[in-house]
Amino acid sequence: MICVSLANINFQECMKAIGKAEFAEIRIDQLDLSDDQLKSLFSIKKKTVATCRPGKLDDAQRFKLLKLAINAGTGYVDIEYEANSAFRKELIELARTNHTQVIISYHNFDKTPLTKDLNDIIKQSVKWGANKVKITTMAKTPADCSRIMSLYEKNKNLIAFCMGQMGTITRVAAPLLGADFTYAALEPKLATAPGQLIVDEMMDIYKMMR
Repeated sequence: MICVSLANINFQECMKAIGKAEFAEIRIDQLDLSDDQLKSLFSIKKKTVATCRPGKLDDAQRFKLLKLAINAGTGYVDIEYEANSAFRKELIELARTNHTQVIISYHNFDKTPLTKDLNDIIKQSVKWGANKVKITTMAKTPADCSRIMSLYEKNKNLIAFCMGQMGTITRVAAPLLGADFTYAALEPKLATAPGQLIVDEMMDIYKMMR
């Protein structure tokens, strides 16, 4: 399944994209939308991921918006591995109350850590209460890609792939190895991470493979 990441578009474009997509990630931090508009997006259907990365907004603002998404009915909420423990615990508790699946995500934009370190991150995330663990690292060599793909051998409920041009193939391979979904952009200029394919390209690749 392909999860379309929605960022830097207006409300009408979001509504249209969600209507077409089988699954969509709403990048709250990269969308200039009102609370009512966000509620509308997250209540359309269960297959949405609520994501609000740090940087533009502080933790109090992010918590408020992710809480809004959970209460509106989002299927998944994405919480950063590095998030403040109180922030993480309260969001997970709220998600459990609302039957929302929790994704704990680890991003490394500089490198791909050792396999042992990655497995430790996965184990800790599960211990905290993750339903899914997302691992995304920067690939600089084919060995980096192999290291990430090898995580599927011993881990379940995993979404793991590499960023960067070298890692693009891992985005395609992830669902074939066990990930419930992979991420794609609506179009190149709207990509939310380096190496992200657009949804039409990814769909064509899977069609050719079948």
